[in-house]
Amino acid sequence: IYFATKAHDGQRRKKEDILMIFHPLSVGIMLQKSGCEEDVVVAGILHDVIEDTKYTKEDIEERFGERVAYLVDAVSESDKSLPWEDRKVETIEYMRDASFEVKLISCADKISNLDSCLRVIALSGDSAWDGFKRGKEKQEWYYRSVYESILKNTDGKHPLFVRLGLLIEEVFV
Repeated sequence: IYFATKAHDGQRRKKEDILMIFHPLSVGIMLQKSGCEEDVVVAGILHDVIEDTKYTKEDIEERFGERVAYLVDAVSESDKSLPWEDRKVETIEYMRDASFEVKLISCADKISNLDSCLRVIALSGDSAWDGFKRGKEKQEWYYRSVYESILKNTDGKHPLFVRLGLLIEEVFV
């Protein structure tokens, strides 16, 4: 938690006026409450570090070990310079065959993001989508597609998977 807090120092959520650190902490809490082992919870708390801070996979491996570094890297976009659509297609394709633990971390991340969307929609209505570079239609495509990929090769019954499916319906219907 300390490392993630320092890594995300000064960062804020795009659509809400809150510190960024609350998002990865909520992901870690979800994973812990779902009974995940410690490495998965730690990776959930660190899941945005490679993607959104100066720290690298090697930095995480040095501090938290190879497995945590692998999990964080697996849920990180490989090239932030690519267009949004290309990055999202890459994520969708990767999640199809990802490990169960990677799918859980990604799922908790998406749940946290959609919970945030619901709060913004409750305050702003449909104008909440105006703040996204890609509007509601593209966001819906992404979340539904990544959800389908996450479910592949699972029974879909894990509580986080069920919750994500319900949230997608609530946000986009």
